[in-house]
Amino acid sequence: MIVNWVKEDEELLEPYEWAHGDDIEIISTLSCYKVDKQTLHDFIYGCLHIFEPSLCQKVFAIGDGNYALAIETDLNGKVCYRSVFDFCDRDKMNKKIMSLALKDIPYQMYDEGEMKEYGLTRNERLKKQYIEQKIDELYIEDYEAFLKLCYQLNIQDEQSIQKYNHLKNKIEKGFSFIHEVLFHELTKKEYKKK
Repeated sequence: MIVNWVKEDEELLEPYEWAHGDDIEIISTLSCYKVDKQTLHDFIYGCLHIFEPSLCQKVFAIGDGNYALAIETDLNGKVCYRSVFDFCDRDKMNKKIMSLALKDIPYQMYDEGEMKEYGLTRNERLKKQYIEQKIDELYIEDYEAFLKLCYQLNIQDEQSIQKYNHLKNKIEKGFSFIHEVLFHELTKKEYKKK
C-alpha cells in the first residue's frame, strides 16, 4: 500500500495532489477495521485520541467499505498521521474492509480540522491557509500592520473586530486575485515576525 502521511490537523491529500518532498511510504501489511460513517468522518476531519490499547503505537486502516484511511497513532493513542490510499490500492482496501464486521473504536475528538475546500489546487489551498493564519497573527500581534493592510484594501469599518470580520469574509470562499495580492503582500519583509 502506498500512503502519503499528513499530520492529524492537516488536510488529507488526494493522490493527484501528491508532490516531491511529501511523506510517502510503502506499507506491506496493514490491519483493517470497518467503522460507521460518523466514526470515519471524525477520523477524516478530527484530531483524535483513541482509547483502544491494541491500536496505540500502530499503523492500521479504517473505512466503511466506500472510503478508507491509513492511520498512525503514538504510544498514548493519539492519531499522529493520516493518509488516503493511492488509486491502485483504494478498491482493494475498500473490498477488504467491506467484508469485515463493524468495529467500535472508543475515541475522543479534541479538535476538528478545517473542511477541505474543493475546486482549489493544493498550492491555492496552502496560500489561502497562510493568508488566514497571517491575518490572525497580525490582528493579535501586530495591530498597526493589520490596520495598514485594511487601509490598503479600503476596509474602513469603525471597530477593529468589524475590520477583521470584513477582511476574513473577503477571503472566505474560493481563490481569486485578492488572495494572490494578499499572499504577495503578506510575504513581504515588513509583515514577517520581528
